[in-house]
Amino acid sequence: MPNSTTQKLSDTQLVILSSASQRDDGLAVLPEKLKGGAAKAAVTKLLGLGFLTEVRVKRGEPAWRTDEEEKPVGLKITKAGSAAIGIEDDGQGEKDEARPEPKSRRKPMVQAAEKTGASREPRAGSKQAQIISLMRRKNGATLDDMVEATGWLPHTTRAALTGLRKKGYSIEKAKSPKGKTTYRITSGGRSAPATEQAG
Repeated sequence: MPNSTTQKLSDTQLVILSSASQRDDGLAVLPEKLKGGAAKAAVTKLLGLGFLTEVRVKRGEPAWRTDEEEKPVGLKITKAGSAAIGIEDDGQGEKDEARPEPKSRRKPMVQAAEKTGASREPRAGSKQAQIISLMRRKNGATLDDMVEATGWLPHTTRAALTGLRKKGYSIEKAKSPKGKTTYRITSGGRSAPATEQAG
């Protein structure tokens, strides 16, 4: 029977714990519709309760963010997390009382998958594809534009830009009439990795 802490968890948080409990590696897969601030809020609470812990993951494994070195970071369920949803540590999935949304077990967050092949375009509809699309506009995009579109934090967005440069995208920086820095992918799109100008 779920304990009092479980009753304070939202359906989304229960789904996240449930997804992790069903995997052999214990890594949580965030529902695809969970974005930005909502994802951060749900995960932060689970981390604070000690139900999830952040771990470095390999490319292709479910990641929820990247760290300062652009390494994917995933979420692993803890013993407390398993106990919170009524699952014994070694009986994963047997007494899973909290699985309201089977469709939440779709593809893991695309962040890790997108970094597996330097020659491959990001998946259509992914956050990297969104920021590429924004930067291909005539006037480019500001960091604020990209943060708003993706729900990422500014430092995460900058890390994504660095990653795109490493993949060979030629990204130009300029100042908008309002004095904001704008980023634009030049018409060729991809070339040798661009070197970032100071300022």
